[in-house]
Amino acid sequence: MSNIQQLFGELERHVKREEHEKALTITDKILAIDAKDKDALHCKAVTLIRLERYTDALTILNRPLEGKFVFEKAYCLYRTNQLSDGATLIESRRKELKAQGQTLSWDLRHLEAQMLYRMERYQECIELYYGMLKDTPKSDEGYNDILTNFNACKAAVLYSGETLDDRWKVEDVIKTTYELSFNSACARISTGEYTQALKLLEEAKTLCRETLHDYDEEEIEQEMAIIIVQTAYVYQLLGRVDQARELYHSVLKIKALEVTVPAVAANNLVAIQKEEDLFDSAKKIKTATTKSLGVKFFSSQKRAIAMNELLLNLYQSKFVACRDAAKNLVKTQPDNDALYLILAATMHKQKKTAKALEELKEYAQLRPESVAIEFAIVQLELINGSDYVAAIESLQKFLKALPANEQHRPGYVALLVWLYDQAGQGEKGVELLSEASAVWAKNSSSSMPLALLRQTAAFKLRSHRYKEAAKDYEELVRADPSDPASIAGLIMAYSEFEPALAEKYGASLPEMTNAMALDVEALEKVVPGLKREYVSQENASGAGFGSGRRPTGPGSRPRRSGARRLRKRKPLLPKSYDAAAAPDPERWLPKRDRAAARLARTRKTGAGSKKDMGKGSQGMNMEGGGIGGTGSARIAGRELPKPAAPVPVAPVEEVIDVAAIAKAKSAGSSKNKKKKGKGGKW
Repeated sequence: MSNIQQLFGELERHVKREEHEKALTITDKILAIDAKDKDALHCKAVTLIRLERYTDALTILNRPLEGKFVFEKAYCLYRTNQLSDGATLIESRRKELKAQGQTLSWDLRHLEAQMLYRMERYQECIELYYGMLKDTPKSDEGYNDILTNFNACKAAVLYSGETLDDRWKVEDVIKTTYELSFNSACARISTGEYTQALKLLEEAKTLCRETLHDYDEEEIEQEMAIIIVQTAYVYQLLGRVDQARELYHSVLKIKALEVTVPAVAANNLVAIQKEEDLFDSAKKIKTATTKSLGVKFFSSQKRAIAMNELLLNLYQSKFVACRDAAKNLVKTQPDNDALYLILAATMHKQKKTAKALEELKEYAQLRPESVAIEFAIVQLELINGSDYVAAIESLQKFLKALPANEQHRPGYVALLVWLYDQAGQGEKGVELLSEASAVWAKNSSSSMPLALLRQTAAFKLRSHRYKEAAKDYEELVRADPSDPASIAGLIMAYSEFEPALAEKYGASLPEMTNAMALDVEALEKVVPGLKREYVSQENASGAGFGSGRRPTGPGSRPRRSGARRLRKRKPLLPKSYDAAAAPDPERWLPKRDRAAARLARTRKTGAGSKKDMGKGSQGMNMEGGGIGGTGSARIAGRELPKPAAPVPVAPVEEVIDVAAIAKAKSAGSSKNKKKKGKGGKW
């Protein structure tokens, strides 16, 4: 017994000194004496947790011990990513305490909130943090930690697309801690307030440096890396791509960062580069797709990274890998329409548009409510031979499957009207617009939406339904008398059947500012699309309507008098042209290809020229082409050739052997080369 007490004393000393390895050795010695010692088991479990050996700690805590170490066990489950089991354990503990009239401890509540946050159960998490804030005084050290996590949870709710309760309004906590400023900035980003988010992020950087002024510069950079990445993300959303790119690269140069920060920076760089530097993007995407990041990213982050990887494969024309990965993702994300579009894009990029269209129609049956898939079908049908009729049928089929209140949305109506117009079915387009107008007027408490009315009026004007277009434009002008586009449309419609009213409304158009001085009379005389012609003096003087001739003026075309006289251009002849001399038959050939030039080359380099005289050693007869040829020299003399068969005699003409000329030319050029001297310098 005294030995165990001595070991516990030694264990206490190692624990105070934070010598966890030595403490673990002492606990093993105690358990070797008494394997059921509750204090030794508890101490060993805590020591293993501090050594981050959570699985080994769970092995001990899962034993049937007398005491219930709920917090230690729940923490190990949290760190080993067994979040559901950990939340269930804490919930069962809450029920036990509630039956006894007690509540969960602060530590267990905080741990449960962390688990709910990691499980993306944000509404439950924010409720829990809200209760903890009410139960914790502001002077408490842990209050700022809870407030930081509470703001992070609010930002996560907004990022996920869920609605935020009015009790938890997004409020900026200014100049408190850099963590609070950072989380407030994230909440502003999720609501689209990017300018305010940038101010909060700059404030977070300042507070971070002030808080960590005792730390090394390297440690400060590591802590500020996440703030810099978030700032770059805001720049990227604002379209300031160069600044975002620079910040991402600066973060990737920082060493010893937590793995998620460079992974996010690398992924966002891939999104910026798109199709620019595919090889570099392929290297960076590997940073964001390592297995160790699977448990650290949220589902929205995993989804974005997976989509970027698919698009990168598509850009690199890795169609098989892209399709395989997309099909695997469809199993876990069947509601992600972008995956179906990528699958169709792989076929379209391989010039298999018909196959892509067939696949999309199959996907449309699985997801009949998908607008993205249906619009992609319409687009491919237009690409595949401009089949407007098939596109109209597909869109009509999709609209009929929608609820009645969704069938006449302005976007759907606009697309269908455009298709009718392109297919030459303008009457159906007008009918559809009239039907949509009636539906909107009936279902809306006010009048028809102005955007749809403006589109209807413009289409009627293009379809030459001027009176109907004028009625719609009148309604638009009544709704907004200062709208110049509506006034201009009304004037165009009235000018076709009521010019007086058109002139009346013309005074309502705004005056032209900075207009150039124009000659109106000269502009009126210009007839677009017609060439300028000579006008006779009679027409130029201006004949009246009773003279039997066509009148001239701003609205009439001038008439040309007499037939047009054709000018005969003189032929272009060379300066040395002699009409009496016969033309040279080779005048069309370049000078180098003419007979005289070929003969001159033969005399200089051909057989029997002066260059061939005295070549070779005296009394030596060369056979086989001499030095450099394919044969060898015969010093003994030349053998007499055997008599050849008689050749019929042809008329004597000058015959030029082109092959012999080429051979002589090449031999001459090789002999004219300067020989390399001996004993020269290096």
